[in-house]
Amino acid sequence: MRTETRALLYFFLIACVPPWIGWSLLRFGALPANGYWQALDLTGWGASAAGLIATYMQEGGNGVRRLLRQAVRIVVPVRWWMLVLFVPPLTVAVGTLLYAVLSGAPLTFAPSGYLRLVAPAMWVTFFLGPFGEEFGWRGYLLPRLARRFSVLSSVLIVGAVWAIWHWPLLYEGFIAAPGRELIVVLAGITYMSIWIGTVYLRTESLLLAMLMHWNINAARDISADVFFGLPSGTDALLQWSGALANALVALLAIPALLAVSAETVGPRREGAKTVSAGANPLR
Repeated sequence: MRTETRALLYFFLIACVPPWIGWSLLRFGALPANGYWQALDLTGWGASAAGLIATYMQEGGNGVRRLLRQAVRIVVPVRWWMLVLFVPPLTVAVGTLLYAVLSGAPLTFAPSGYLRLVAPAMWVTFFLGPFGEEFGWRGYLLPRLARRFSVLSSVLIVGAVWAIWHWPLLYEGFIAAPGRELIVVLAGITYMSIWIGTVYLRTESLLLAMLMHWNINAARDISADVFFGLPSGTDALLQWSGALANALVALLAIPALLAVSAETVGPRREGAKTVSAGANPLR
């Protein structure tokens, strides 16, 4: 078995099996979803662990060090920082506006709700989610797909894998409303995968990819604090409005994504030696 194939196999085994077991034991009621058993939620870190291990298998220590450098890379063009900071809350605002127009519900805008973003509890979610995943999805898997397929196809494939990876956390929504949940998940995962993938491929910064991932989740989580009068997240009209907003905003990232050249993505092999690709002139 080729090293690349073996590394990819190990990647999926390490990324998927632990969280599927851990999350299923909690979500299906085999174990109490409180107390010490909640530590099983950390099995989601298998995605980042898998990315680092698979990278080491293919590239050795140099590859791992490259990913670690990307995880602290802050020197990128300012426009990418602006996009990471402002696209997620603007997407939520678009979805909320659509909901308000369609429902006629009176909503109140409360900018002070954004202060929740600096609360320590919100930053804990950065380490529970983005930090525990992005070494795998964007750091390892996306660049390798982008050298075989178009970048748009690659981010969509990563999105599909990412959605399946979450299945123990999503099954209740599919039981309640299968059709709606499928569209909502597809729109949301496409929006997230396209934007996070674009940010990573254009900046080669895993830090920005993690922050984009975190900010998308955080903007959604605090939406009820920013827009008083919103119903619960299970409201059908609110979910449809959010799905439409996600799809529309995802389209805005496609031109920037298509500017990525496959020859500039991630590490490449020259003979028997693994080297890091040169700087992306398009970023």
